[in-house]
This record gives sequence, C-alpha cells and structure tokens, in this order.
Amino acid sequence: MAYARHQSFYIRDKWFSKGLRAVKQNNRFFFNEYAFETVGLGKNMLESLKYWLFAFDVLEERTAEGQRIHVLTELGEILFQNDRLLQKNESLAILHYHLVRNRNDQSTVFNWYFNRYRETSVSKPDLFNSFVTWVSQNEAKEISENSLKRDIDCLIQFYTKSPDDNDPEDAMFSPFSKLTLMKSERSGEGFDTIKKITPEINTIGIASLYYILLNFDAIPEDRLISVDEIVNGDNLWGKTFNLSRNKVIEALNILTSHEKYPIEYVRTNNLDYIKLPLITSVDYIKREHLKG
Repeated sequence: MAYARHQSFYIRDKWFSKGLRAVKQNNRFFFNEYAFETVGLGKNMLESLKYWLFAFDVLEERTAEGQRIHVLTELGEILFQNDRLLQKNESLAILHYHLVRNRNDQSTVFNWYFNRYRETSVSKPDLFNSFVTWVSQNEAKEISENSLKRDIDCLIQFYTKSPDDNDPEDAMFSPFSKLTLMKSERSGEGFDTIKKITPEINTIGIASLYYILLNFDAIPEDRLISVDEIVNGDNLWGKTFNLSRNKVIEALNILTSHEKYPIEYVRTNNLDYIKLPLITSVDYIKREHLKG
C-alpha cells in the first residue's frame, strides 16, 4: 500500500494535458532534472503530476535500449487524442474509477474511502481517525500519521476544490469536483463535515459506467454479473459512485437500449443478473465514448 505520494498536491486544471503532451514529445521527460521548468510547475508539483498519471493507469514505465522510458497506456492514448483537457465528465469518471480500483497500489486512500469506508457523513477528524485505524490494522509497518493526514486532506480537496466563479482565470481547482461525489461543509463545532454525495447518472456519464462493467476483473465466461454485485461489489457502480440500488437499476435500464451493445437481464436462482456483450472496455471506449 502507498501513502502521500502526491506530495500534498491534488491534480489541478490542465495538469493532465501537460503531462500527457510532455511524455508524447519526450519519453524521458520525467527523468530530466529540469523538466519542471518546461511545463511551468515546481519540482514537487511535477513529482505529483507523475504520481497522478501512474495512479490513473494512463502512464507506464518500460525499458528501451537499456534506458527507462515512459509511454502512455491504451487508455492514456485514447484520452490524449480525444479529451486531454478532461472536459468530458465521462473521462473524469473513468479516471476516478482507476484511482478507486488501485490496480498498481498507488492510491490506497481512494480505494479505502470508496470501497471500505461505509459512513456517508462524518467529521473530518473522525474520518482521519478511521483511516489511521484501518491502516494500523492492515499494514505490517508503521505509517506516519502526517502522511495519512496528507492523504485525507488531498482526498477531500480532489473532489471538493471547485472553480472560483468570480475568477475566470482560476487554475487551482480540481477538475474532479465536477463529479459531485463529495461535499465538505463547515460545522458550527469548528471542523469540516465530509459527506458522500450521490450524483445524477448523466453527471457520471453512461459511457463511463459501461466501461467499468466491461473492465470488471471477474467477468465469468457466461458474461453474467449480478445486480447485487454491481450495487455492493468493490470497484463497481454502487461503491465507486455512491449509487443506490435504484440509481444502479436506472443506469442498467438505459444500457438495455444501447444502440450497438445492449445488455440483457437474466434471472437465475431467483437473482437478477445482467449479461454483457463480447467487447473489451478499451474497444468500447474507442468506438463509443471518445470518437473525437
């Protein structure tokens, strides 16, 4: 598990585009000691940007001719070509999903908050204490509480730092605030109250929800996934986007009418399942979501 690798910086507006473009132009960009000067970021900010690109699963490291290089993943290439400025909520929702999924063990606090933590409204001190307790129970080594505090601070800012409506040139906001997954409110007792918010389906985007189903690691040969699992399973709709069963059913009903890849409802052993078509998540995105 990994903690505080973001250098205390949530991802800012335009950072994603800067990082992808720099790697496309120079696959050794992040190994250059003075790279930060070319993109207008500080050294720690650049380290943070590299962290986010890896955590989003859009960047990977390889070795070529005896040198370590960075290349964009398939998802990274699709986003670079079609939505590098992250103007579409579907793109943001897919990247959010990759943080929560935490495939490369880069974003522990995101995986914990959405997959493990059950409270929907909590004071910030209690949220921090719950994370400290969970880490102490699941880590063999001791983790600095300062690192865990930075993780909680970054998690909250990542989803709540919205643009300043009075400053059209504001570049300090997080684009992920558009997903409306979290709210931070000042309480009368001197601390913030952190709330999980259930967004509308069109805020997440039906394309991103379909991508997540198709990207599910445990799709069986018969292509059946139970509705209960979609609601309650790790890295699926209910937990990843704070969706109720009713919201999940609403989105599934939309997908039964998909023009090219409709899902089917199947009832087996008194349980409701959906059957997925034979298409990969990447192929689906290439064809359906980000066509340009």
